[in-house]
Amino acid sequence: FTKCNSEQVYEVQNRILKIMCTIEDSYTAICEAANPGEKCLVVCDRGIMDASVYCDKPTWERCLAFNGLTHDSSDSRYDGVIHLVTAADGAEDFYSLETNAEGVRTESAEAARELDMKTRAVWEGHPSLNIIDNSTDFASKVKRVVAAVCGIVGEVPPSKHLKRRKFLARSFNLRGSGFNVQTVNCEYAYLISSDGKQHRLRRRIADGSILYTHIRRMVDQDGHVMDIKNNITRREYLELLCHQDPNRMLIRLVRQTFAYQNRQFACNTIVGLPPQNLAHLSSLPLQEDTKSPKDLNTLLILTVQADDDNELVMPPSGVVGVEKEVTGLE
Repeated sequence: FTKCNSEQVYEVQNRILKIMCTIEDSYTAICEAANPGEKCLVVCDRGIMDASVYCDKPTWERCLAFNGLTHDSSDSRYDGVIHLVTAADGAEDFYSLETNAEGVRTESAEAARELDMKTRAVWEGHPSLNIIDNSTDFASKVKRVVAAVCGIVGEVPPSKHLKRRKFLARSFNLRGSGFNVQTVNCEYAYLISSDGKQHRLRRRIADGSILYTHIRRMVDQDGHVMDIKNNITRREYLELLCHQDPNRMLIRLVRQTFAYQNRQFACNTIVGLPPQNLAHLSSLPLQEDTKSPKDLNTLLILTVQADDDNELVMPPSGVVGVEKEVTGLE
């Protein structure tokens, strides 16, 4: 874009965004027309938020408006996001312009790292972001990608399990940490189950927009837990809400996510509410929808996606005060 004026940059990014949406919508429509019971998966090499890295904010705002999108459109558009960290960050020996016969790489290692950080940052607010770093060889990196895809769609991965690890915390102090922190509010309502599986609803509120998700928990024969997440409409959410389990508390939490050492961490401040409060909260108008009711108890939980084979580097103790790991505990 070095020779393009601002209007040309807008036209380029706007057309790229429009083409991406058209292709994604086309494949989604084809999958939705599949025979009953047929499994379909749409994998996108790029997502719409990637384009925002290559133009300034006003230009990107114009692109979104022209295409009828918002900053939160990616949250509902993609069930999961997998960010593969550039080889220039952690595998520098394999990043070289001299051996770049295909001409794919044009940036220096330093420029590639900067662009990689910017690209990851625009996705850090997504509810299902998986960061795949270069802590293993490339073959194992591919296996971790496959495991992440399986985790998103609820299939047992052939190898290399990624585990959602949980830690009980005594304090969160993200202000002034220097991390790019994304904050959302979530509510979880548990449903009465007729199939022996755990079902719950999530209402996720970010910047005034609400995303509704139905989550079904599966446990495979080896005891690995998988959550299958399907985004649903508000109408579907309210219909399912009629089956709320009266014996289970509504869980409301404030989730602050950030990346550290190529891992996506989430600081969850959790409160429990009587089940009857949920119907009232769901009927509130949007401007009142983000108000937090009085909590009954508070719990601080740190979560991170990590495999079992590599040592996990935790955030500084001054940012997150961890007491102990509670992975696997209900």
